[in-house]
Amino acid sequence: MAALSRMNSPYAWSRSVGAVGLAWGVGDVICQQVEQPAAWDRVRTLQFVSVGTLVMGPTSHGFELLNERLFPGNAMREVAKKVLFRVCCAPGFLTLSFGGLALVRGHDVLDAVTNNVWPAWCAGTLFWPAVSCFTYKFVPVATRPAFGSTVGALWSSYLSYIAHRGAKEPPSVSSSITTQA
Repeated sequence: MAALSRMNSPYAWSRSVGAVGLAWGVGDVICQQVEQPAAWDRVRTLQFVSVGTLVMGPTSHGFELLNERLFPGNAMREVAKKVLFRVCCAPGFLTLSFGGLALVRGHDVLDAVTNNVWPAWCAGTLFWPAVSCFTYKFVPVATRPAFGSTVGALWSSYLSYIAHRGAKEPPSVSSSITTQA
């Protein structure tokens, strides 16, 4: 229980929120460097950091608190329950991720969620269970969100790729006029 109270401190929340925001930013920069090594869209990275920090950081920390309260300990049975719970809750996290990104980018939220959540969830079920097993077995409760964020930089690169594949800016007035003419 002492670990849960340490995890519920303002310092632990701040550390988690900062780590998630940083991981999202690093993930987006990595993705952009793979896509176009000579270019860096700072606005895109700022949008990614904003959603990571303001939405996913607090949500991730709260989820880890809830998961530990529901299934305390690191025995294999509890670890398996935590991992299964994480897999079942992942569509909600992905909906927040892609919905938040679409919102800050001025894109259709429903379209982003509909097109991106399922493929990301399928990929995530191949990536996160192994990471989660290690985390829930060996990483202290208070540092799990920060540890997960470090590993999550790789995942954030993938989310950035999914969120921006074939991304088009919302049509401008001039492009609408040109296509109608």
